[in-house]
Amino acid sequence: MSEMSVLFGRPSRGPSFDDGYELEVLAAEELDVESYAIHLDGIVNGDAERSLTSLPRPAGRTWVYRGWMLDEAEYTLLYDAIIDRGEQLHVDPESFALTSLMPNYLPILGDRTPQSVWTESESVKEAWEVAQSLGSPPWVVKDHVKSAKEHWHRACFVPSSAGFEDFRDVCEELLAIRGDRFERGFVIRRFVELAHLRGFTPDGRRVPDEHRLVFWNGELVAHAPIYDVDASFDDARAFEWLGDEVDSPFFVADVARLAAGGFTVIELNDGGSAILPERLDPRELYRAIAE
Repeated sequence: MSEMSVLFGRPSRGPSFDDGYELEVLAAEELDVESYAIHLDGIVNGDAERSLTSLPRPAGRTWVYRGWMLDEAEYTLLYDAIIDRGEQLHVDPESFALTSLMPNYLPILGDRTPQSVWTESESVKEAWEVAQSLGSPPWVVKDHVKSAKEHWHRACFVPSSAGFEDFRDVCEELLAIRGDRFERGFVIRRFVELAHLRGFTPDGRRVPDEHRLVFWNGELVAHAPIYDVDASFDDARAFEWLGDEVDSPFFVADVARLAAGGFTVIELNDGGSAILPERLDPRELYRAIAE
């Protein structure tokens, strides 16, 4: 396999736009990992070749995508355009879809994640009907890829006292917030009480004891608390099984300590667009990429 090069995908926002990847650029430079940035506008608008015009002449590179979140069709468009250059993306579209779309990976997680059901449409009535198999709320609602947990009480959490009208309000708010980036359908999950740490999240909720684990080529290479808190995590190695069971060369897993004891896997994400926590030194990932 050729040496890895990093492809940073960024929207066009002007020269002063800070998209949060500056530390990763420096980490790549320090570890002699070649990196380039592209504007994603062409990809989002169906013209991936236009986005790739700023790249150097093809030289058989294998690219690692790091950038803003793409949907499955957009990522496939980027993948095909890189292939047309005679190069490749390290994560193929099938692996991308496996770790991006929750209904794809829930069978792998089984009872190691909260019980969940889903729809393949934006029908709130259908979502309410399938949710009944979970029993009474509380529930958490998201689309196939993302939640709106920054709007926890408006567009994510369905309390124990909720009826259909309350559920409808949460779902409709989620649809409004996600807009044309709403992915495929609703996922409704049984709410589980997590252990909490001192402090509050930016949206005013108590900080859960939640950690992001980074997997590269089947190996757990880095982890850190998701929120900027001092939280040790001596149990990370207990999740190495994910590297064996999830068929993707680059993904992250979010895991959390339960209030009742033990841990649960909250979700998986493709590694390309997963944000590295503030307490994770990006050089931990880039050392793995450089090997």
